[in-house]
Amino acid sequence: MQNSLYQSSRYVRTLRAAGDRDFSSFGGRLDSYEGDDRTMAFHSLFGNARLIDRDVVDLLRDASEGVSWERLRGRLDEDSLRDLLEARFLVEAGHDEAREIDELLENRQNALGTGVFHSSIQLVLTNACNFSCQGCFAYNFDGGVQERNTSGESVKPGPVLLELRRSRPEPGRPDSGPTLARGDWNHGSDEGRNPSMHMSREVAEKTVEEAIALRKANGGGHLTVSFFGGEPTLARGTILHVLRTFGDRHDGVTLSYDLTSNGSRIDDELLEALARHRVDTTVSIDYLVPETGEFRGGQQQRTPWAVVRKAILDMKAAGVPVSITTVLSQYTWDKWGTPLIDFVAEAGLDTLDVIVSFQAREFFDKHSPHEVAQRLLAAVDYGRERGVQLSGYWYQTFQMIIDEAKWAEQADYKTCPAVGRQLSIEPNGSVFACKATARKLGTIDDWRGIFSSPAYQDYGMRAYTNGPGCQGCELQGTCSGGSAGALEEENGSIQVMSPGYCGYMREVVQGLLERHHTQSLAALS
Repeated sequence: MQNSLYQSSRYVRTLRAAGDRDFSSFGGRLDSYEGDDRTMAFHSLFGNARLIDRDVVDLLRDASEGVSWERLRGRLDEDSLRDLLEARFLVEAGHDEAREIDELLENRQNALGTGVFHSSIQLVLTNACNFSCQGCFAYNFDGGVQERNTSGESVKPGPVLLELRRSRPEPGRPDSGPTLARGDWNHGSDEGRNPSMHMSREVAEKTVEEAIALRKANGGGHLTVSFFGGEPTLARGTILHVLRTFGDRHDGVTLSYDLTSNGSRIDDELLEALARHRVDTTVSIDYLVPETGEFRGGQQQRTPWAVVRKAILDMKAAGVPVSITTVLSQYTWDKWGTPLIDFVAEAGLDTLDVIVSFQAREFFDKHSPHEVAQRLLAAVDYGRERGVQLSGYWYQTFQMIIDEAKWAEQADYKTCPAVGRQLSIEPNGSVFACKATARKLGTIDDWRGIFSSPAYQDYGMRAYTNGPGCQGCELQGTCSGGSAGALEEENGSIQVMSPGYCGYMREVVQGLLERHHTQSLAALS
């Protein structure tokens, strides 16, 4: 260290200065810092947020060409210098940290075909839903719909309405799910694959068995199983079968479960099973209009708010880890606001997950990135007043900047697990990276073959960095550019970003960092 030269990393970023508010372009560089007080700095590849003062900013500026350790010690104490090294704000002269990412990608390429990175399965239990909400990504990604129909699935674009079977299942007979009235457009003949829109117990069981076996073979001790749809509770019998068959640990692998539901069909038997297995249950609510009880965007709302409200409160009372997800989109914009945050607080829940529209081009054409970011930040502030933390892709990017453990856990996929971590299984056993993605990876009959498929390799190697257009961005190492499926739909490539999404993300993360900066300064005073 005595004889080495050190230089400031070219990936160090600070909070944007007041005059640097063009969030459509990259920003937050050292030379934009204008203040005399402490600012928040971070590494655009690795996060590592730190409070630094003017002396540190000046030192990093002056060290851009290389400075000896002795000269650095003359300007700053040794503990502070070592912290700058640990945060990668200072690096050995000539070192480019992007090479570290290149090495990670090279190692990943060598291991990707083994399936070692896979740790989560999404069971699309049905492509049917008893609601018909505008903007539902399951039915509005035309590329994904076309691909699934070509591969033998049956997904109908646009609103999906089904008439539910009203009678309860008879004793000793399994729940057969809804009667497919005018929605039964699938006339496949492979009974073993249940070519109707419901996943059979056999397909679900085989999928979980294959995933467990691979996790065990790769030394992985944990698997996440997600019940998804459509509305997965339309296939409640399959949910119960999986929980009863595999429990919380099977063949040496621990299992955790989550369920995404509209909350309209949580009966007592399902409630008990969700509580026993601690199934993380997310209820989707677009917004809440207390005066009318409206809570879903642009749909024929046949289920009253009181039913969903009771289901949420019953789940919480029973010990189910329940949360709410909401969508901020062109379909919910006019009614999205504080009443839902008030309900979350009154229900004793502490988080609200906010999905910002997957249909980025249409959304940001109608509402500017600045408008979206500021509306979201105002909701964050209101939520904190009510004791509710708003979260989402956008918040996870912020967390990865300020929390080194969070970055280490999610660095390869950042916020989109379709990048090698997750597999999504359709009712007929065809496999995709996510419900939102378009390219088929294989089938459950050749589980190991999935990981050598060109499509899986393509998704899996989008790790750590997103695409050429992200080079130099202050969020390069923490933002996924949104949903891989949304990018496929909008741009035909997971490597091409949405400019509107990028602008909103830079502004909202800047706003969160500014709030974190204020809190950090207050904690020191």
